[in-house]
Amino acid sequence: MALKLGMIGMGAIGQETLRCLARPDAGIEGGPSGVALVAALVTDPSRHAGAPHAVVTDVASLLAAAPDLVVEAASQAAFIRHVPQVLAAGCDVIAGSIGALADDAVMASIVAAAAAGRSRLFIPSGALAGIDALAGARLIGIDTVEYTRSAPPSTWAAHDAARGRDLSALEAPLLVWEGNARDAARTFPKNANVAALIALAGIGFARTRVRIFADPSLTANLHALRASGPFGRLHAEIVSTRIGDTSSSRIVAGSLARSVLCHAARIAI
Repeated sequence: MALKLGMIGMGAIGQETLRCLARPDAGIEGGPSGVALVAALVTDPSRHAGAPHAVVTDVASLLAAAPDLVVEAASQAAFIRHVPQVLAAGCDVIAGSIGALADDAVMASIVAAAAAGRSRLFIPSGALAGIDALAGARLIGIDTVEYTRSAPPSTWAAHDAARGRDLSALEAPLLVWEGNARDAARTFPKNANVAALIALAGIGFARTRVRIFADPSLTANLHALRASGPFGRLHAEIVSTRIGDTSSSRIVAGSLARSVLCHAARIAI
């Protein structure tokens, strides 16, 4: 029996996630995914006319389709607005916009909603390599964690952090911003979910250091994680291609799809 999936958000990440799940060899055992999309919550239903699934604009209508699992692939604002309601209704959620958890009030609302609904929020590895090792290292001991995000200058041109700088004229990497993971998630809500993921898996938002670079040599997104402590040393790096002309890493969609597959398959990796 197919796992019935609900989606919050059907932008670039959401659509790419569905393409990953539609592969004939998507299943962890090498066959079909065994997943069927039953409903998608979007802000503009007119853009999805003729879709083979329900297209809705509120959580009540999403839940009316009786999904077994919901994937959030929209934004931090959508996460805050919708995910607590889904969890409180007893439906598990796989979330992409986990930068919202940098806010203690949002974290508390998620914990309370999951407790009320006896449900769980699952956080995939997203655009990052090495998150499983970091989470394991935390149980042994970590002293320092550093995350570096580098991207083409156009990625940061509209951000306040780049105000007054002509990023289009760069000839070498430029440090655009530096701080801790909590401030990174708040300052770059569309780009710093990885910083929040690292903080949650490792030593927390306040102690996780983040540096953001505009790099004219790049056409893709570069994520680098370094950690050290009693567990040893960790260095993981990934250069991820983008989805079309967006700044979203394609591998994020693959990560969301993999998390869905872990719920649908008898063997979970």
